[in-house]
Amino acid sequence: MRLVEAGNHCQGCIFRDGTHLLSPALRDRIDEISRQIPGFFIGRYDIRYASDEDLERGRFKIIELNGAASEATNIYDAKNSLLSAYRMLYKQWDLVFRIGRANYDRGYKPASVLDVLRDARLYASVSQCYPAAD
Repeated sequence: MRLVEAGNHCQGCIFRDGTHLLSPALRDRIDEISRQIPGFFIGRYDIRYASDEDLERGRFKIIELNGAASEATNIYDAKNSLLSAYRMLYKQWDLVFRIGRANYDRGYKPASVLDVLRDARLYASVSQCYPAAD
């Protein structure tokens, strides 16, 4: 029985660390997909797959792509310590800042404060139209 459309922390979703399922085929498939997205260097795919074997072979469906600000959900696995979660977040943000610096060195300019405020205002107005989460 389907309980909700998508899992989240507020609804008691359980997140498990699946890094043991990472295989060369899976890594190559994710890299192949990611390279098709201009300007995408780091983020998190939320996926579904039929079996661990399918995932290891790179067979999955993408449900959602989250950008650089999304954290690795394996940090919420109860088997992992708080220290390991902080280590993972530190690695992630170190990569994000390195990518940002590399992009800046290639000539990309960061958004101005005015641009950020405009985007926040636009988001606030259009987000009212979004459906409520499950």
